[in-house]
Amino acid sequence: MLMAPQMISDPTPELLQALASVPTSQFLLTTAFGDVRDGRIVERVQPCGTHPAMLLVAMEKGHTLSPLIRDSRTFAISLLDPNERMLQRVFGPDRRIGEDPFLTYPHQVGVLGAPIVTRATAWFDCEVVRHLDMETNFELYIGLVRSAGLGTAPAHRLNAALNATRAPDARANRPRPVIDRTPVAESPVERPRSALPIRNGARVR
Repeated sequence: MLMAPQMISDPTPELLQALASVPTSQFLLTTAFGDVRDGRIVERVQPCGTHPAMLLVAMEKGHTLSPLIRDSRTFAISLLDPNERMLQRVFGPDRRIGEDPFLTYPHQVGVLGAPIVTRATAWFDCEVVRHLDMETNFELYIGLVRSAGLGTAPAHRLNAALNATRAPDARANRPRPVIDRTPVAESPVERPRSALPIRNGARVR
């Protein structure tokens, strides 16, 4: 016998506090399709396989990054240095839609075409193998890791980033990432694009 679906009530303060105790960290999710590149800061990233290596990324719905990931079938994840502040300005919601944030931030191009910031502590270049549109305010992407490496951040900062991921208590003193709530686009072609071509990870003027 099928059970009638139950109404889901709003989360209680206790539930939100319990969820906040789950370890998270700051990651930069990036992708590219055609001549459009973009990225946003996310917190919910977990390994979900080792043979082969896979990552699961949860991203809040309604972001312009979604159609880019959908059409390119690729994304890169960079574990951020907790002391890095410039990322909040470069990839925050204050920049205008259509601006290329990578014109002012050091990066390289991954084997699948996604931009990867070089001042991260570690990075993963992934091919999308699953996309799950959950009945919640987040959507899930599962990526097969095609390439990975360490960035240019000092080694001790990698340990700090990993500790921030694993220790819930470290979140109390860590600045929260700026949530990018720019409206979603139906397709990447709807976003304003620069006419300047991209060569070696930068637009040629």
